[in-house]
Amino acid sequence: MKIECPHCGGHYDVEPQYIGQTLKCIDCENEFEVNNPNLIPCPDCFAPISRRASCCPHCGAVLKAPEMAKIRQENQTCTADFASEKEVMLCRPSAMNYLWAIILGIVTCLIIIGIFILLYVWIEMHYTTYRITTLRIIVRRGWIGKLQNEIWIKDMRAVNLVQGIWQRFLGVGNILIGSAATAGTEISMIGISNPQKVVDTINSLRH
Repeated sequence: MKIECPHCGGHYDVEPQYIGQTLKCIDCENEFEVNNPNLIPCPDCFAPISRRASCCPHCGAVLKAPEMAKIRQENQTCTADFASEKEVMLCRPSAMNYLWAIILGIVTCLIIIGIFILLYVWIEMHYTTYRITTLRIIVRRGWIGKLQNEIWIKDMRAVNLVQGIWQRFLGVGNILIGSAATAGTEISMIGISNPQKVVDTINSLRH
């Protein structure tokens, strides 16, 4: 199966079992998810369907030739956008966000619980990333099990900064992002240092 890196356009031959997994491009060293090149999103329910399908097996929508041509064109446009995608900012949770946990861990470091507290804080800080690009915001969490969530900047509905009194004193905050497709928060960036600068950066990419 032939796939293309959405970041640099590099081509690779991979086995079908890699569909849905994250690979690292040898050329540009960016990670991307392997998608089946023979599938496109249904225009009604957005479920992945075959390029040759005349109707969606998920919602039953009848797909006419002009509609399928439009989907293919949009898919090609999306691929072209990926090729021009650039990283703008990479954030991680601030150590100040875990200040009390760090103090507790240091105080109790002579017993096992303190070591586990400090290890938890280190894992949270090291294995949580908030990547802002010209097209998307990508959240990755996890050490053993990994979770990735992303939102397209063009689909963002609101960018909200939430800071408690203690967070404002420490210079950290939480950024909550929703999209037009959801009523609540779709992306949460927790414990970010200098959060107002991050919000301003995100909003500058929306124009």
